[in-house]
Amino acid sequence: MSKHTPEITAAERALILEKAAGLAEQFAAVGKDCDVANRFPVELVPLYKESGIASAAVPKRHGGLGADIGTVSAIGRELAKGDPAIALSFNMHQTMVGIFRTTPSLDEDKRAALLARIAEEDLLLCGPFSEARAGLSGLADTVAVPQPDGGWRITGKKNWSTLIEGCDLIALNATITDPDGAIPEDYHEHAERESMFIVPVGSPGVSIDKTWDTLGMRATGSQTLVLDEVFAGPDAYGGNFRQGLVGEAEWAALGFAGVYLGLAEKAYFEAREFLKKKHLGATASGQDTDVKQLGYIQHGLGRMYTSIVVTARVLQQTAQTAIDGADDPWPASMRKANWDIAKVNATETAISVTDGALRLVGGASFRRGNVLERLFRDARAGLLHSFGTDQLYDHVGKAEFGLLG
Repeated sequence: MSKHTPEITAAERALILEKAAGLAEQFAAVGKDCDVANRFPVELVPLYKESGIASAAVPKRHGGLGADIGTVSAIGRELAKGDPAIALSFNMHQTMVGIFRTTPSLDEDKRAALLARIAEEDLLLCGPFSEARAGLSGLADTVAVPQPDGGWRITGKKNWSTLIEGCDLIALNATITDPDGAIPEDYHEHAERESMFIVPVGSPGVSIDKTWDTLGMRATGSQTLVLDEVFAGPDAYGGNFRQGLVGEAEWAALGFAGVYLGLAEKAYFEAREFLKKKHLGATASGQDTDVKQLGYIQHGLGRMYTSIVVTARVLQQTAQTAIDGADDPWPASMRKANWDIAKVNATETAISVTDGALRLVGGASFRRGNVLERLFRDARAGLLHSFGTDQLYDHVGKAEFGLLG
């Protein structure tokens, strides 16, 4: 058995995906409004919890369904067919549950207590790790200052705090300082002290700065989290951050991949149905032009479909790699990159398919409020998730030349 061996049964998997499809209809109903109003739909949080999806990835021994990484990715894919921005926000919870389910940086007692609470109380977890200076790649400037009576006081800001308006618990990274609040000057010591903490969203000193106003994925509500001397007791400590996050990078990679694949599928379905019905009327070439009879329309649609099928197969096989433990031989320097190949493949497919949809559908899809216009914008967020496309290519290229060190 590997850490990704499924516990969920085929019947349980089918049921949870059916629930995700039903919930996707609720996502679709508010998606346009949330994009226009630039808001996260807090009214969907109770529906998400009631569906049972929140505890899907929690192991059965802790009260969940024990869904494997492929099933979790499929849930995100299904939800994104309703609205990808809303799906991306809730995907944050699934990613964090997956990381805490398997990371060796968290001791077993804390793991059991956290996962049991998520299952029993339907708690949602968000993981804001990015900071203004260097995003996720930079060592945390957020500080955790040791207190004389135990615990820490955490101060700092986190950008891109997806799901912060709908979560119950916050998992964040902070650098444990010297007692006087100083961050180690030595890089390696700084990295060793960068730690994970889990605190309730209602903790004194936690606030939200509503900075989220973006081109796409507007409904994620990825605001800025502000921490002002937030107390974290010993039970809040979650171990070394880099080991805990990067060591479980597959959960983020395949979760993102599922959402962006669902986005591409939604764009494809919308474009196909429009093109089935579109007629140009009388043109220079004939009395009526049924666009589905045009060769370039057929070619473009076929290209979109093919890229989606390839992406789905890549995602499925990558999930199976995790389940089979076939990633064991991968060197540490390439683990994140190898997982992110599936993610980058999906985000690039979403960009390509939405681009193709606008080209085929034409001017109607360029109007503000058209679903394809929104999906076109949403897809562009895929460029920014670490590793981004160019970051991945650069990293792999360095590895191939033996330059990673």
